[in-house]
Amino acid sequence: MFIFKITKNPSHMKYLILAFCFGLCTSAFAQGFITPLEADDMFVINGKECIVNLASGEEVTGKFLGGTMINGYLSNFNIRLENGEKAKFKPEDVARLSVKASKLAKLAMMTESASSIKEMTNTNFDEIVNREYIVFETAMRHNKASKLRLMQLLNPGFDSQIKVFADPNAKETMGVGVGGVKLTGGADKSYLFVQNDEKAVLVKKGSYKKNFDELYGNCPAMLQVFAGEKVKWNDVAGHVFAYDQVCK
Repeated sequence: MFIFKITKNPSHMKYLILAFCFGLCTSAFAQGFITPLEADDMFVINGKECIVNLASGEEVTGKFLGGTMINGYLSNFNIRLENGEKAKFKPEDVARLSVKASKLAKLAMMTESASSIKEMTNTNFDEIVNREYIVFETAMRHNKASKLRLMQLLNPGFDSQIKVFADPNAKETMGVGVGGVKLTGGADKSYLFVQNDEKAVLVKKGSYKKNFDELYGNCPAMLQVFAGEKVKWNDVAGHVFAYDQVCK
């Protein structure tokens, strides 16, 4: 339960709003980034309606016919245009690709985004599961300047400040399972963060506390609410959500 003292101080009010916002979102977004598709999963979006926003500013619509996924990046893809013709696109031609999510894809996003069965029963996943589209956007890799890659956006809906993408080299934490059902764990140990359309930054579990100030330093309220031992890797999605909602 949150009890706030009414204040006319804008900075103090922002601090209270952020604390309240984070209190609401940590349970809903802990380990709550959308699980990225892998090469073997591409079939779940084949034949689905899609929207391609080109780097030139044009928009093309059609049906997704398939693509080549290499190390977590979509290196190219094909669509069938509304006139029946086929078109092929490369990352440098595209700003954003949105593919209509199938029921199977939504189910996969719900299941993989939960860190435990207990959390699945107590968490409201509406913002994660009820995504109309699976989104890919172009961004520069953290280790190669000027090299664009088409990567799946893991935080659609709260991505105005930070865009989160999968790190193809990320290793998941070990989970505990019974009878083939994952009960706990399975959280990625690193992600790629993009702020202000700049080069991607590799954000790792082991150095997250140390880099917290650098990531969110332009929002003093974030540093006031979260500091030291309060910074936990399991809350990284909540941090991104709170930053998106308050630090504008």
